[in-house]
Amino acid sequence: MPHSTPSPRRTRRVTGWRALALVPALALVAVGCSNASDDSASGSSKGSSLKSGLGSKAKDRKVTFLLGQDPGDPFWTTIAQGAKDAAQLLNLDLNMQTSSGDQNKYNDLIGSAVADKPAALAVVLDDPNKYTENVCAAQKAGIPVMTYNITQEGKAGACVLGFVGQDFEQVGYLLGQRLLEENADIGEGDTVLTPVEFPDQVYAVQRHAGVKRALDKVGAKTEILGTGIEDSAALDKITQYLLGHKDTAAIVPLGGTPHRNLPKAMEDSGVKVPVVGFDLAPQIVSGIKSGAITAAADQQGYVQGFQTVMELGMLLDFGLSPASINSGGSGLVDKDNVGIAEELAGKVR
Repeated sequence: MPHSTPSPRRTRRVTGWRALALVPALALVAVGCSNASDDSASGSSKGSSLKSGLGSKAKDRKVTFLLGQDPGDPFWTTIAQGAKDAAQLLNLDLNMQTSSGDQNKYNDLIGSAVADKPAALAVVLDDPNKYTENVCAAQKAGIPVMTYNITQEGKAGACVLGFVGQDFEQVGYLLGQRLLEENADIGEGDTVLTPVEFPDQVYAVQRHAGVKRALDKVGAKTEILGTGIEDSAALDKITQYLLGHKDTAAIVPLGGTPHRNLPKAMEDSGVKVPVVGFDLAPQIVSGIKSGAITAAADQQGYVQGFQTVMELGMLLDFGLSPASINSGGSGLVDKDNVGIAEELAGKVR
């Protein structure tokens, strides 16, 4: 599934290890230098810049970065930190705001950004139609727009310059395959629970489509459970479901909230089944280490924040067309490679 509708401007596309290779050298300079408690980040004028002008050439350096959820959430913390680190590295004035999951408020934030006229704008579009008018108004006003985290297929895709995020359907299929490879007894008529925060949002639909495509091959079916984004509510809903459906064959959480609450839900319900799922958090890392979770797809939120701001910074200083970057590629985190994820969980991973 394409990450976004092609922009009228030509974009560079960077995927896999080439995309990630851009991050470490720059991130080593930036990580730990940004104050994560601030809602904005700007580099010091005393810091050194490349002689070519990166970090100093453009006079207008205000970038508005709109978060879909609160930066205190484990996943969104890494996105926010990546954006702040890149902004500090490039001497950008980063105006970071959040809608706390309210789509109407988010749309208003995009509209306010258009009126504010920043040098560039970064948005996450969790609905294929809701934000089109304001996103395209930003483009018409001459404000470069990058989108991140959730692939955009609606008309708004024609008004953005690039996308940084994971191919959710592809990775959903990969997770489904991994589940079946390790659990050959899952087959015709079995039910796999696929809990997710918001079942109707773009990311949920795409992730579910990939998982279902894999399960269709053996005749297994899925059941979606909406959990919301609050941990306590998600834990309760999953626990109650398992108590009432002890014949559940496996669980593939489509979002980080249900995923990080699954080990406790299985413990509380007394139901232990195979689990593979999306996103990382300290609880998920612990679940992989204990064996409660087989594998997790890490979409690398830090890369999404960092590279989105980097692409906009290079556009402002050099006029380089932003790239579309597949963050996280198609690799899974399991017992064999969980060590580095544990070391950086809640920070960069």
